[in-house]
Amino acid sequence: MLTALRNKYDGIFIASDALPESKETFDILLKESISYWSQQDIKVVWLEISATKCELIQAAINNGFEFHHCFTSKLILTKRLINNSYIPSFSTHTIGAGAVVLSEERKILVVLEKMDLVNRPQYYKLPGGMLERGEHMSEGVVREVFEETGIKSEFKGLLSFRHHHRGQFNTSNIYAVFLLKPLSFDISIDETEIGRAMWVSVDDYLSSPGVGEYNKLVVKAAVFSKPLVSVKIDGYMDSPNDYEIYAYD
Repeated sequence: MLTALRNKYDGIFIASDALPESKETFDILLKESISYWSQQDIKVVWLEISATKCELIQAAINNGFEFHHCFTSKLILTKRLINNSYIPSFSTHTIGAGAVVLSEERKILVVLEKMDLVNRPQYYKLPGGMLERGEHMSEGVVREVFEETGIKSEFKGLLSFRHHHRGQFNTSNIYAVFLLKPLSFDISIDETEIGRAMWVSVDDYLSSPGVGEYNKLVVKAAVFSKPLVSVKIDGYMDSPNDYEIYAYD
């Protein structure tokens, strides 16, 4: 039998460290283990195979396993032992963060991507980008603004969420837009991605025919509305720093 642990989905999880080196031995033990677990009403088998044991993957496939996800150097496969058993999806969404960097003079920071320089020269967007793993949105949006434009900024609050189902890598996407206060004003663009960046007045931006309606909506919210602010709740799940919570102050 392969050494395994029960998980909360009425399933069995097999860690890569518990797997033998020989693919022949693995194939025999996997068959015997599946036969036993099937009699124990186990619903799903979760199998972890590290890159150092990649030769075991074919045996798992031959025994009915399917790819579920890959994390760093480990591949996770699953096999239903009971039809229609629940297997949660992995990484259904990507998260993007955009910024309305609004000065006291009612000017905002905008960027034109390199690919739009010729065909859409008036398509000025809000700076921002994708979050990195383990990064709070309030941190990621400040980082992205600095990387794209060289502008340092201070996080002020959440303005809007947009959700759609045509994101990267066949995922859905959540795009959050935040209000930032500029701490510097001299622009230095990331020339690998950004074609141009500039400060424009709110009125000029809102009247521009090349600006998307959603961007105009969030700029209006930045000027005329109060954003949701980031709050800390003591004792929340015993790890308040692991959470990002937004509410009206």
